[in-house]
Amino acid sequence: MIQIEMKSIGIITIHKINNYGSVLQAYALQRVCEELGYRTEIIDYDFPNSFHLNNKYSTTSDAQPNEPQWIKALFAGALVRQHRGIRSFVENYQRLSAEKYHQPGDFTTSPPSYDIYVTGSDQLWSPRHCNGDAAFMLYFAPDNALKISYAASIGSDAIPDELKKVYGKLLSRYGHISVREKSGVAIVRELTGRDAELVLDPTLLLDIGEWDSVAVPERIVKKKYILCYFLNYTFNAFPYVDDLAKDIQRQTGYEIVRVSRPPHKLTLNKTTYRVGASPEEFLALVRDAEIVLTTSFHGTAFAVNYGKPVFSLVQDRDATDSRQISLMQSLGLERQILTIQDKFPMASDAYYDVVKEQTILGKLRLDSKKYLENALKGE
Repeated sequence: MIQIEMKSIGIITIHKINNYGSVLQAYALQRVCEELGYRTEIIDYDFPNSFHLNNKYSTTSDAQPNEPQWIKALFAGALVRQHRGIRSFVENYQRLSAEKYHQPGDFTTSPPSYDIYVTGSDQLWSPRHCNGDAAFMLYFAPDNALKISYAASIGSDAIPDELKKVYGKLLSRYGHISVREKSGVAIVRELTGRDAELVLDPTLLLDIGEWDSVAVPERIVKKKYILCYFLNYTFNAFPYVDDLAKDIQRQTGYEIVRVSRPPHKLTLNKTTYRVGASPEEFLALVRDAEIVLTTSFHGTAFAVNYGKPVFSLVQDRDATDSRQISLMQSLGLERQILTIQDKFPMASDAYYDVVKEQTILGKLRLDSKKYLENALKGE
């Protein structure tokens, strides 16, 4: 009997930082590629490294302006707990390359060898976070090897002029390019003259049953609750988001559960702090929430994947580079978008037609998986 050897895939992405979305999207893409019949590894590339931290665009801190010292101390301990949980998740769920890479130049010394090279998702083409890091654009992959991107995020509405040449040159080597946001389609066309495919974030390629197989099975918070997941990478939504949570609590009587940075003012009344939760606990907290309030793209993505009532906070409703806006428009959920200039909504406004939303999401999931399947075949 003739055995056909599986082709190998090497995925480069942001896969092990202290961020739920990053580690979960990396796992999801690896899982789907394996289900399609490929031997898949995530290339173990450190991010951020000195290349990213020392450039003029980088913004890696989640600290708030004028943040009290007690919050910094409390959150530092939570970051340690979160890091342990993420490290455990990476060890248990991600299949990493044996070779570790610490700088972009390391790939020249010892380039990884695969049949197919994949740039994964997250903001690895973002000039602000990654400064045109050529490793994320597969500079090390042989010219004759198949190179594709899946749901890469530029996270901006423009590439700085001084980076356009390197972006255009390297992206032109790809056999297939797909991006996560509508703004990315226009940028790729400007840089390469090619049309990029708009696809779902990898976390949305898995349905809730598949995510439940990863999440802790037991309910973590027994009472009904509002899940608050507020990040500060892109814009400062405080104190609006804290006041919004309190207002939704006033309307519903639900507990507040915070899974990210504490507010400026410590609140103990009907508030549970789960800062430092593991990725598996984070999934369970989204799954069992009554309402989700978030400034995070992946917080939004997991909320809509689970069909949860949600308000997704963005800096500017008209921004062309907003990751949440692009996702919510594709699902017909623009009404779930808030800005910090908006009046507080009624809690009932967080609800939407879940059957309709899940139907749209199901079709987009099938389309995105089909794109990936065909791209990996070079079709």
